[in-house]
Amino acid sequence: MNLIEQSVEQISKESFKNYYDREQAEEELMDMLQSNRLFKMKDTTLDFIKKLTGQSGNSFTIRETGKFLSNLINEHKIKYEIKE
Repeated sequence: MNLIEQSVEQISKESFKNYYDREQAEEELMDMLQSNRLFKMKDTTLDFIKKLTGQSGNSFTIRETGKFLSNLINEHKIKYEIKE
């Protein structure tokens, strides 16, 4: 395996690991909430996930919840013509 193949493999492993990293998913959730000025909702959202699933959220659950909330917020903004 040459140096380029090793580099590509290492980058792929790191990207794969980051995707499944719970802390990374929480940071993405927090970024989305902050961009919508919902600074205090991170803990509430994680508590909600725990209540629904019976366990602390994994990266997939946190990301899917973030996508759902983002879509909901965007629909609300469109319906009520809220500008940022």
